[in-house]
Amino acid sequence: AATAAVAAPSLLAQSATWPSKPIRIVVPYPPGGSSDIIARSISTLLGDSLKQSVIVENKAGANGNLGTDFVAKSPADGHTFLLTPAALIANAAFGVSVPYDIDKDLVPVVGFVDLPMLLAASNNAPFKSVAELLAWSKQPGRTVNYASAGIGSLTHLWGEYVKARTGMPMEHVGYKGSAEALRDVVAGHVPLFADVLVPTATAIKAGQLRGLAVAMTARSELLPDVPTVGEAGLPGMEGTVPFGISVPGGTPASVVIRLNTAFNEALSDSSIRRRLIELGFVPVGGAPQAYSAMLASEIVKWRKVIKDSNIPPPS
Repeated sequence: AATAAVAAPSLLAQSATWPSKPIRIVVPYPPGGSSDIIARSISTLLGDSLKQSVIVENKAGANGNLGTDFVAKSPADGHTFLLTPAALIANAAFGVSVPYDIDKDLVPVVGFVDLPMLLAASNNAPFKSVAELLAWSKQPGRTVNYASAGIGSLTHLWGEYVKARTGMPMEHVGYKGSAEALRDVVAGHVPLFADVLVPTATAIKAGQLRGLAVAMTARSELLPDVPTVGEAGLPGMEGTVPFGISVPGGTPASVVIRLNTAFNEALSDSSIRRRLIELGFVPVGGAPQAYSAMLASEIVKWRKVIKDSNIPPPS
């Protein structure tokens, strides 16, 4: 109690002067990817709002765990925060052992953006729409091979979710990342692709793939000619890869609130929203509690898919 009494004034003073030095957004993936792009798209505006430099720092490795662990173990002073990867959800859903405790070592700040999932087909696939896919898959002895970014990825789990909901005889083909999977689907080695909008939409727009359905309630501005899952005959199968912002556990609540406000202000900027939408992302925002509730809900959802489909954890 005595320690807490001494620490409390220190935390109050710290939050009152925050930010007192440049802020780091840690992206747990390599430069140039979708997560890196969205962090850099907002860093300048965020810096203007906080009156401090905002630096994007890439700490890739261990499927996002290296950068996540770095932030989890960083000082809880609000000057280092994490572009929270979707791998955090998948790891928790699988019960994978990680070097941090997501409930104690990380504090949710705000939902940043969602990256919608989609179904795409190779140009030589024997189906050109979801309706044709469903009909084709019902023929005796047929199996629909589908590619994803890898075993245990959210796109893999979504593919299994679609399989369970439709009863299609789908067989997963896991790759080491979306780029590798995309090459094989474009080449016609695998007929179906469960992926995210970025960067697969580029291949669809270039005519290298056929878009079958986007897992959104409204059509994507990036692919306006591709139907939603509801329009395509897969109602209730919406799915996204969510990105959020988290800070180390113990960060003063006042700092969390100010950071949340700064992100919401940046996300409400018309130019930023337009830029994110053009890139294929869906801006989110909202209160810290909303982001926390979303994380909990997603973990429960995918944990059920894993159990029902008997999916082994990623190695």
